[in-house]
Amino acid sequence: MQESISQALGEVFTDILNRLRGEMREGLADLPLSLGPPDIGLLGFLARYPGSTARELCDYLGRDKAQMARKLKQLEGAGLLGKEADAHDRRRTHLFLTPEGEGVAKRGQQVRQQAFASLLVGLDAREQEQLLALLMKAAGKTDIK
Repeated sequence: MQESISQALGEVFTDILNRLRGEMREGLADLPLSLGPPDIGLLGFLARYPGSTARELCDYLGRDKAQMARKLKQLEGAGLLGKEADAHDRRRTHLFLTPEGEGVAKRGQQVRQQAFASLLVGLDAREQEQLLALLMKAAGKTDIK
């Protein structure tokens, strides 16, 4: 019984993730830089937590340092990201969105919200709240970051 539920959950989660990625890619296609859902997550994190470090981004997004360094270099080269050395520890660098980066992050958040709204269209508000509560419980989270 548990195995069949696990298998069904795996298939449903895969379908949902593929659908969300597809809708987000469509919505992001008009941006001048080719960005995917993980990039929008990165920009969104920096919009919410300006001054974060690359290490904090790695922890949040589950990427390794080499991947993050390449992505940050790309975003900085595109003019979406700025860096500032820590005043007390020059080895630490704080990351900030440029005004252009803030615009892209805002657009990405809109696309993300539209994709999730499309996914949840068949659920009423109570069912959406139940779904969120169950997913947070499964993820071991008590609050939304």
